Amino acid sequence: MFKNALSFCKLSHLSFLCIAIILVGANLRAPITSVGPVLADIQSELGLEGTGAGFLNALPLFIFAVLSLFAPRLGRRYTLERVIGVALIAITIGTLVRSCDFTGAIWLGTILLSAGIALGNVLLPGLIKRDFKNHTATVISLYAAAMAGFAGLAAGLAVPISNLTQFDWRWSIGCWTVLSGFALLVWLPLFKDPQQPTIANASLAKGQVSSPWRHAIGWQVSLFFAFHSLIFYSIVDWFATYAVSIGITPVDAGFYLLIYQLVAIVTNLACAPVIAKMRDQTWLGFACGVFLLIGTFGLYLLPTLSLLWIISLGAGAGASMTTSLALFGLRSSDHHQASALSGMAQFIGYLGAAVGPLLIGVLHEFSHSWTAPFVVLIGASIMVIIFATLAGRNKLIGN
Repeated sequence: MFKNALSFCKLSHLSFLCIAIILVGANLRAPITSVGPVLADIQSELGLEGTGAGFLNALPLFIFAVLSLFAPRLGRRYTLERVIGVALIAITIGTLVRSCDFTGAIWLGTILLSAGIALGNVLLPGLIKRDFKNHTATVISLYAAAMAGFAGLAAGLAVPISNLTQFDWRWSIGCWTVLSGFALLVWLPLFKDPQQPTIANASLAKGQVSSPWRHAIGWQVSLFFAFHSLIFYSIVDWFATYAVSIGITPVDAGFYLLIYQLVAIVTNLACAPVIAKMRDQTWLGFACGVFLLIGTFGLYLLPTLSLLWIISLGAGAGASMTTSLALFGLRSSDHHQASALSGMAQFIGYLGAAVGPLLIGVLHEFSHSWTAPFVVLIGASIMVIIFATLAGRNKLIGN
């Protein structure tokens, strides 16, 4: 009976932890994707040119990259649960400050919320590897679906909220404080009483954790993450502007981005059982890149079929996100190494991804054309095919 009670308590804790992880995931994209559809309004009121707007879009990604180097060490020192709790506090305060009407508010708020998101991005895969060792892909797919779902809602609702008579773009980007505040309340019990692993990892105790920086598989996973992130954030930040330039209304552009995220949710969830059954993920990685290549090439050649290409891009984005996040655990031997690989991949990934929206903005501003930006996106799609296929091979870091 005592063993049954312990099993029930453990199951209850894991169920609560899973719900809390999903709520954290819901906050890791929505504050970012809410900006793109109302970016023109932000530019108009704050006097931002194309380069300034591109930097506003790229700033979160640079912060993701820099803090990804320090997040694993913070997680080991202060526990994963407590650092993620601090991350939720930063997201909540940052989202609120960003929507305020004082000089520099949008920059200060963006820095704060981006710092919080960076910590959550890196540490959640390690937490899942530690506590859901036999169900890593499933839990990752659930929180990735939450990321995509609320990212889609944030993009789809941004313009309608700003068009309400008594509201403007500040409400569109600030209302997500409610979501992060709720997630923080749910996370508080974990923050106060963090779960520690019962058995110390032997390799860590001996100082023999193999660094992903010294292994090809670490670079392959990282570059896969980098190129698909570059495409994702470029589409989120600039599709609405591109869509308006080809005759699509801002409201319809926001709806297309909602469809983009909804398709990503479906593929997020669909990938989990596929990953679990696969001996390796080479063909899945190849498919991720093909969907992205079809979408980027199609948007450039046949923009009148934008909805079709957005669906293809959504499929590629969803599959790429779940697959790359799952690889953090699948290519590592324990949760410490998973956090290290996550930190490496997200440093390289978001550094590369940060260049994407900024480069798109600069190329478009100076060329007055969308040709150069789409050359970048098409090239990145080809890189996803290459590195996702390599990262999908059944290898562990250090083997």
